[in-house]
Amino acid sequence: MHLCQFYIFIIELVFIKTFHKTIYIWYTVYIIYTLIERSTQDMISNVNLNEAQNIINQDCFTNESILLKILSNIPEAIIVIDINTKICFINDAYCRLFKKDKQEIIGRLLSKFEPLARIHDVLKNGEPMVGDISHIHSANIDVVADIMPLFYNGTLIGAVANMKNVTDIIHMQIELDHFKSLTQFLKEELYNNNSDNLPDSFKHLARQNKTFVNILKIASKVASTDASVFIDGESGVGKEVMAQAIHSSSKRSSGPFIKINCSAIPESLIESELFGYQSGAFTGANSNGRIGRFESANGGTVFLDEIGEMSLSMQVKFLRVLQEKEIERVGSNKKIKLDFRLISATNRNLEKMIEDGTFRLDLFYRINVVPLRIPPLRDRKEDIPYYANLFLEEMCATYNKELTFSPEVLRIFSNYEWPGNIRELKNIVEQLAILCSEDIITSEFLSSKFDKQIGSQYIGNSSNLPLNKLIEKVEREAIISALQCTNNNKTHAIEMLGISRRGFYQKLEKYNIKT
Repeated sequence: MHLCQFYIFIIELVFIKTFHKTIYIWYTVYIIYTLIERSTQDMISNVNLNEAQNIINQDCFTNESILLKILSNIPEAIIVIDINTKICFINDAYCRLFKKDKQEIIGRLLSKFEPLARIHDVLKNGEPMVGDISHIHSANIDVVADIMPLFYNGTLIGAVANMKNVTDIIHMQIELDHFKSLTQFLKEELYNNNSDNLPDSFKHLARQNKTFVNILKIASKVASTDASVFIDGESGVGKEVMAQAIHSSSKRSSGPFIKINCSAIPESLIESELFGYQSGAFTGANSNGRIGRFESANGGTVFLDEIGEMSLSMQVKFLRVLQEKEIERVGSNKKIKLDFRLISATNRNLEKMIEDGTFRLDLFYRINVVPLRIPPLRDRKEDIPYYANLFLEEMCATYNKELTFSPEVLRIFSNYEWPGNIRELKNIVEQLAILCSEDIITSEFLSSKFDKQIGSQYIGNSSNLPLNKLIEKVEREAIISALQCTNNNKTHAIEMLGISRRGFYQKLEKYNIKT
């Protein structure tokens, strides 16, 4: 008996559509050996290939155990299910990829495990699905699958899926796209800060704080592009206001601005809310169907707030939307093209969430093309008097009043920590505008939360000083505090203190205050 090697090449094509519409093709070649019984003299002579093929068919491929052995040794994961989604076969590569034993899987329903996203579609319509990309949560991997229907005598009896782990490939492609986008953005002089003039939609957001003004300059540059923007910052710092300013300065300003709060939509409804649904898609659905939030944002901007609250399963679906720029409504197979600009925001630490496995790295790369981190209000105190007066003007217009802040109140505001940031300041100003019965809002109208800032910030342990010395001490410390709050801008310090320019300079000289 002699060993003759006949090579049967099984060519498998796996297509992955990347974000630049590049098509990658993998060729997998399996070499199958069979034993051919011949005499030595027969082996020396030429062997007829047709005859050899017949021998292979008779001796090898009609043997079920040999076929199963071949499937078991194929390096890609293979699973076979029947029409009822019962698992009939898995190979060794499947066990290694998903860290499962054959005994715990074979004979059980696919629904007991993590199913492929489209395998039910193949069982339903009998059409093959090639190059389907799915994220397997239990194994935390991305796989590309070719799912083929199985027919017997013309009847659909099940399906077979061939899967490859493409997690590293997808991550590398997404990372490459991320750096390409960032490089292109930098070429457009994103970080060129030569101009001191901000667009009108940004001018009201800052006055003096240099860090925040530079952030606004970046935001004004990115507004003219379609690059994805990620806004990071504590709760109440003004992330939505920043998003609206970017939208208002963009070429999409005439389109819709759709805000989606990920923490406010129940998990059971989020897919139908974002993608919409067809009539009859589920019990209680509108008979005419409903357009989703993404579709309603076409031509405009989607502001995805609290993106850190999005579940992993929804992150996978959202990533697919960003990659393919299209959706399918719930209950429909029709693809709908999308055209919106994405701005996302969170007050959570996404880098830590990625380490903990609760946020996808590939999605983070997608949303984080241009990051903007808004500093808390306590780190930009020089702008607090400006914000307070700006909000007071709005409230006076709303409640038909004419009010001003006393210099003391502005000093108190500037020394308060504002844990609720801009949102807390605006709420306090509105409260004061409603409750104040005088033309000037003084410290007596402030709540007890400001007690530490009232009086004691200047008097300290000086209560035994003579009245004239105490007044001088308070005046000197008030001027120094105003200069610190305004970054030594004398004009703004004078406005904050509510005194004349001549009086201000006289007191600088009197108290020997250097600026």
